[in-house]
Amino acid sequence: MPVVTATLAPAAAASERPAPVRVEYASIGAELPVVPTGVADGGQMQIPEDAATAGWYRFGPAPADGEGNTVIAAHAGSAQTPVGPLYGLREAQPGEVVRVEDAAGQQHAYRVTEVHQLGKDGLDFTPYFTRSGPERLVLVTCGGQWLPERQSYADNIIVVAEAVD
Repeated sequence: MPVVTATLAPAAAASERPAPVRVEYASIGAELPVVPTGVADGGQMQIPEDAATAGWYRFGPAPADGEGNTVIAAHAGSAQTPVGPLYGLREAQPGEVVRVEDAAGQQHAYRVTEVHQLGKDGLDFTPYFTRSGPERLVLVTCGGQWLPERQSYADNIIVVAEAVD
């Protein structure tokens, strides 16, 4: 499961803008619903149990906020969905377009600018939970080597995309 530590992004008031409800990343064949999530007991971002559903960090920016990072994460796989839609993030390429639909039915387009595969141990998520600066989308899932002793992958795959005008 992706370990997305949200403790360095203290909880703020939830966004006034419509929440994201769907992500479509056609280049990797991913389309999945998005639900609002918060912070789990261990300080990590809550992520829906089923890999077929992504979680939006509701204490951060929403797509229509116009600034900061909208963070959306999903498991690479789960008991219900062994290969989740975001499993394909490992194949993401700069220049590809990701679309996010919000609860008001508005479509928000983002162009991928960065793709990272980073080890989970000691990973600092602070730069990904930014509430100011350019409007960006951050997608997170697990990747790298499967570690049976942890029942998890060694890495996180992080895709950063900037809003398309």
